[in-house]
Amino acid sequence: SPVWDTALVSQALIETEYKQHISTEIETALNWLKKQQLSDEPGDWRIQKPELSGGGWAFQYSNYYYPDLDDTSMVAWAMHRTNNKSYSESIQRAANWVAGMQSRGGGFSSFDINNTHFYLNEIPSADHGALLDPPTVDVTGRAITLLSLV
Repeated sequence: SPVWDTALVSQALIETEYKQHISTEIETALNWLKKQQLSDEPGDWRIQKPELSGGGWAFQYSNYYYPDLDDTSMVAWAMHRTNNKSYSESIQRAANWVAGMQSRGGGFSSFDINNTHFYLNEIPSADHGALLDPPTVDVTGRAITLLSLV
């Protein structure tokens, strides 16, 4: 994913001792990511949370229906680490969206909220559990990290 990869590379570059020499490249990457943020698109997640304002990033190009909490957390986290005030609005929108997508049990899923109807796995065409989007430890960890920063 161009979004995920750019967020990870930005995080890595911010960690280096050479970041002052590559700050232009980091800023270019994060500015590109800023333009990819989704806000008022008709995302599929709105079925469960119609009142929640958008603010996520999608894994793929032009995937307006499926922003995901994993990419969103990583992008906003990278932006936050720069202390660049021009990213403040994007970070806050992302954090609000992520917080609004928390599942009943406290965890965070990739794309959806409270999609833990495991009986759906019994449908013969439901291969690989693809009808579900239960909270996972890795996505929850990144979401909590982002929320702890704002």
